[in-house]
Order: sequence, then C-alpha cells, then structure tokens
Amino acid sequence: MTNRYAAGLFILMMFTALLTACWDRTEMNELALVSMMGVDSDPESDKITVYYQIINPLSGTSAKGTPGGEQAPVYTYEISGSSFGEIKSTIYKMLPRKLFMAHCKVLLVSQRAAKQNMRDIVNFIEMQPNGRSSVPMLIVDGSISQVMRTLTPLERVPSDTIDSRLDLLIRNSLLVGKQIKVSDVIERMEKSDTIVLPLITGMTEAPSSNSGERSADIDANQNNFIIRGGAVFRDYRMAGKLNDTQLVWYHLLNGDRGRHVRQFQVEGKQVSVELRLVRIKREVFWKSDQPVVRIRLDLELSTAYTIEFVPKSRNEVERLENRLNQIIADESLAFYQMIRERGWDLLSINDLLRKQTPNHPDIDQAAKNAQIEIRANTRLLRTGSMSQPYGGTG
Repeated sequence: MTNRYAAGLFILMMFTALLTACWDRTEMNELALVSMMGVDSDPESDKITVYYQIINPLSGTSAKGTPGGEQAPVYTYEISGSSFGEIKSTIYKMLPRKLFMAHCKVLLVSQRAAKQNMRDIVNFIEMQPNGRSSVPMLIVDGSISQVMRTLTPLERVPSDTIDSRLDLLIRNSLLVGKQIKVSDVIERMEKSDTIVLPLITGMTEAPSSNSGERSADIDANQNNFIIRGGAVFRDYRMAGKLNDTQLVWYHLLNGDRGRHVRQFQVEGKQVSVELRLVRIKREVFWKSDQPVVRIRLDLELSTAYTIEFVPKSRNEVERLENRLNQIIADESLAFYQMIRERGWDLLSINDLLRKQTPNHPDIDQAAKNAQIEIRANTRLLRTGSMSQPYGGTG
C-alpha cells in the first residue's frame, strides 16, 4: 500500500511540474508578429528610427469565414530614440502587444544609416531574444519611411513580396546573390570581405495607406517598389553602388549560377542572349615575381529570345560564340579594373592569394599588383525563331 501511495504521489508531482511549465505561455493574440523591420539613422540629430511592420490578424478571413473588411494587412510602427536600448524600452508606449521577431522575413536599412556604421544594427538584431539573423538585408535607396508604408500588389504582406522577389531574382537573374542574410553580412564583414547587398527603392509619390484604394488601382507601378542596383560594403559601411550591368559581372565572376538575358552587339545587330554559368575556375601563377590570377568562365548560351540574329550554320554558331567570348572577357575585365581603382576587392583576390601563397610576406601588396586574366568559353545550346535547323559546316 505504501509503495502504491508513493508511486501515485510521484506521478502527481510530475504532472504538476508539466502543468507549471505552461502557466507563463503567451497567447497568439498577445503577440505583435513582426513581418518586416526597417532602421534609419539621422547623422545630424543622432536619432535612430526603427520601423516595425506588424501583421494585422483582422485583415484576413476570420474563423467564421467573414472577411476583415478594408483594413490594412499590416501596420507600420515608427519608434525613435537616441539608442536601440532606448527604443526597446519605449516601444510599448505605442505598441499594445509583445513584439515577436521570429516571424520577421526582411530587414531594410536606410542608405544614410548604412553609410555610417551597420555594426550596431546587426548587433541589435542578434541581441533580440527571438530575433532572426537568417533574414535578408536590403538597403533603401531613397525614403525608408515611404517604403515601409507602401502596400504591394498580388502579395498582401510587403515582406512576402520582397522575399519572393529575392528568391526569383536569385534563380532567374544575375542581379542578386544568395549571401545577403544578416548572418552572411556579419560573417563576411568579420573576415574583412567586401560585399554587395541589394538596393530597394519606392515607386510612388504619395503612398496610400488605404488597402481598398490600393487594390482598386490597376497600375502595379504605382504604390510599389523595385529591387535595382547593389550597395557595396566594406568594414560595415556602405562605400558605393553598382548598377544592374555591373551586378551581372560581379555575380558571374563570383560563381553565381542564375540565368540572365543580356543584349550584345554581334555583326552590327543587337542579340539577346541568355547566360548561364556552368563552372568557374581560378588559378594563380607567378610571372616576373608578379602574381597572375586567371579566371576561366564556362557558359551555356541561348538565343531563344532573339529574332534579330539567328545562326543558321555551324560556322555562324562558332562566329557567335567567339564574338561573345571576346565581349564577355573584355567587359568582365573592364568591370574588374573599375572596382580595382575604387579599392573594392569584390572578387576576393586577396583571399585567393592568401590561400594559394600562404607564405608570401605581403599579401595585400601582392593583391594590388596582381595581373588579372579573364577567359570565357561559351557554348550555344538553344536558338529561337528558326524556320529550319542549321546544318553542315558553312
């Protein structure tokens, strides 16, 4: 009897401990789910502004099946202070629910804040109890307030729009790379790498906060934003910009595998060619006590998007490939010369020489003096707008 009593008491105590663990839980309706976050910093006033875009649970369909009316799908809260700590302490003057950052999908940083120092910003994200350093970081080219208050077409939640666009751009273009998350920025900045983050800008003069007005507007170029260009970072500070053309060569020379369509001048005609990197090879050798870095690009081509120039023989195909080999090599080299003049080691030449020649007494100087050779080897796999297949050797 005593053993049974002791066993029953032990089981009761175990259940009591389990029930105790549930008493401090937070209900969903007590949380403010952050879908997107923005950070701005005014160098004149030393004021920091943080934008929290909170999902509005009443904007969707309720459990009874009735729509939430014309309420905005998200609400943007703007909090200012002299430090991130002050903002964290005062946010609940305005916000009636507990901040929940684990749902955040995107971090936006204003250009002027990026030019000062982003170390405090990434530290602030890292220190959040439920923060996420796996979210992509973009730089706002223009008014961050405008972007944070813009409702987007198709996707009701703006963070979903940005997240989806980034994924599509990574797979279908050479304008955005994969290493753009907060954790990537921290890791690469600590390694003294020079990196590029996407730029985003608003496309409206008067952003509307009325979701009813927004959904009734057929023009998707209004009250929207676009991802265009790249921001160059070195030592946690924005050092400059790349345009879309330069981004293609940056991502191609760094081994990104997206597909991208570009126009090239071939035999006096503009030819639209889709590029896809198959492999990239880098090697280092020495010539007259000077390092030579040779980069070889193997590319697959498609002219399925062009009607101006369609090769109809093997000879024409080879002429097209040879011409594109030369253009790609020349433009890639011109891009490298440009970033070299600006002191941006965007191709990680310094790191490559350190790995290949670890015993060199002055790697930094060797990287500055390095000679770069870029070779392209293209292969045309698809053509378009042909009435009949090409054949023979021309």
